[in-house]
Amino acid sequence: MKRCLAILLCLMSLLLLCGCAKGDQTAEHAMERAQAYADAINHAYDTPEAIYAFLTEDTRAQISQEDFCRAFAKDRTYPYITPLYLFYPEVTLSDDGSEAAVVYLQAARIVGMTYEIRLQYENGDYYVEDWHQFIDGSYLDKFEDIPYSLDWYYDPEDIR
Repeated sequence: MKRCLAILLCLMSLLLLCGCAKGDQTAEHAMERAQAYADAINHAYDTPEAIYAFLTEDTRAQISQEDFCRAFAKDRTYPYITPLYLFYPEVTLSDDGSEAAVVYLQAARIVGMTYEIRLQYENGDYYVEDWHQFIDGSYLDKFEDIPYSLDWYYDPEDIR
């Protein structure tokens, strides 16, 4: 009897350990991470290091935190009518929970604009694949041919 009880306890411990090894690969946790990422973009834009911490290992291997922060600051200087603001994430988790597609609504003057990212499960949590335009430098293209200036909005000389 003691032997059967010991074997049963060992098997239950093994099952418990296997369950813990999988980590938190649930739709609820993916949604929590997607919302936390949106919160970082929406409210921690002045500290892009917080956004950088959400990026996948592969993305962080391609761009340093310093370069990311520099690119983020430059990108934020673009004269946006509406800054990047994300809300209402919709998460679609893969069958094995290793990745998820996330579609956010994006604050904009055009109703229905969306912003899409991919979450990748690694090192016990979900991390974001985003900002590839910082890695390849393509975000700078929009600064090349700006067809307007803010002079139409106000005259800097009149402000004084």
